[in-house]
Amino acid sequence: MLLYDLVNAKRAHFSPNSWRARLALLHKGLAFEVRDVLFGDIPGIHSGGDKLTIPTLSHDGKLVTDSWAIAQHLDTAFPDTPRLIPAGAEGHVLKFFQYWAQTTIHGGIARLILKDLHDSLDPADQAYFRASREKMYKTTLEDLQAGREDRVDAFRKSLQPLRLALGDGPYICGEQPGYADYLAFGGFMWARVSSPFQLLLADDPVHAWRERCLDLYEGAARRERAA
Repeated sequence: MLLYDLVNAKRAHFSPNSWRARLALLHKGLAFEVRDVLFGDIPGIHSGGDKLTIPTLSHDGKLVTDSWAIAQHLDTAFPDTPRLIPAGAEGHVLKFFQYWAQTTIHGGIARLILKDLHDSLDPADQAYFRASREKMYKTTLEDLQAGREDRVDAFRKSLQPLRLALGDGPYICGEQPGYADYLAFGGFMWARVSSPFQLLLADDPVHAWRERCLDLYEGAARRERAA
């Protein structure tokens, strides 16, 4: 299996959704290789006309894009490995949690680090990134990130559901990590690789959980170069 993943100027992997997919592969104990790409390389991954995003997984001649679709594919293709997405109602709840992570964690972090992320990118990607994100947020990256020292406390408070969940065990999923942990952790890994800004206080239970996630699978995430 081949996982296409974005890298910045230091060749560090920063995509939050790719970290979900990477940890899902490690969770299942599957062997895979990583192909580094820039934003400008993505259209060249496939010439069949399908719109691809990162992460994209190549497996048995099939390209699977989107981290949720990759998790579903892995559960189907490797049924004898630990399941990522439960069947039935539990799977729908997990999908809701993914939406929460995207809006609260990713959305909150974006407004604190996007200018730093831009500056960390390969120069070939910076113009595209600035234009696309400034169109999305309807402001400059500089204005989006401005005043973050005064706004970070509101982001920290928004993580209270994570703190409550971590009251039941070292991971969101309890005693052992699961896909919900990977869904949430991807955003924090995105920030760690892209910006030196301190998102979490050292005494925050979310900080302790993030440190545990960094050490999972022989420190796969901790080995990635931080900003």
